[in-house]
Amino acid sequence: MKDRHDPQFAPWWWLGIPMAILLALPLINHLAPGFYSRHILPEGYGVLELSHFLVPLVGSFLGVQLLLDARVRANLLWWLLILFGTLACFYTAGEEQSWGQHFFGWETPTEWSKINRQHETNLHNVSPLFNMLPRAVLEIAIVVCGLVLPFLAWRGRPIHLKGLEPFEPSVILVPVSIGALVYKLDSTMQKEFNLEGLVTRPAEAAETFYVLFMLFYLILIRRRIAILGPPA
Repeated sequence: MKDRHDPQFAPWWWLGIPMAILLALPLINHLAPGFYSRHILPEGYGVLELSHFLVPLVGSFLGVQLLLDARVRANLLWWLLILFGTLACFYTAGEEQSWGQHFFGWETPTEWSKINRQHETNLHNVSPLFNMLPRAVLEIAIVVCGLVLPFLAWRGRPIHLKGLEPFEPSVILVPVSIGALVYKLDSTMQKEFNLEGLVTRPAEAAETFYVLFMLFYLILIRRRIAILGPPA
């Protein structure tokens, strides 16, 4: 599908937003480090942390809309794939704010606090199964669907999966995937070689691109399904 030629896929959002974030974060971090520390980084209410909650929350709403769409309900495989993406967005949003604890400030139950390394009411600080595994799956999806498959399509060797046309990766996912890769590498270089890097705590910047990837993919799927017409 040549999405970039569709007026619905104007580049201001899929290209402009990721590139603006990619360039703005290092500039703010180095030109106004105090502002970056006070307003961009703080746990729970900083710009990055709030984006990690609000962006996947919007994604979960889009996912629910798709799950209720007659064209999606008519195709069980589509419905299951979108359900997976919707639950991933909902889980990410909930975990980011410890299911409301960062907003409302309730005390963590004593027994739960004993098994949660940050003493919060979330799952991702309990076991790598709820943190590192989902993150690794998402990172693989970003590399494969956001970089490798679009590159193969650009080289004239696209991979088509019959019946899954709305889910085929597109150039629309490339800029946000590049942003995720840049800050993932920045995080790794800082951790392994103690370099200054692009920003303070680059893992938080990378996570911003992770959640944007999830949202952009759902937008891509939604708009493709919208032009298919009613189910046969």
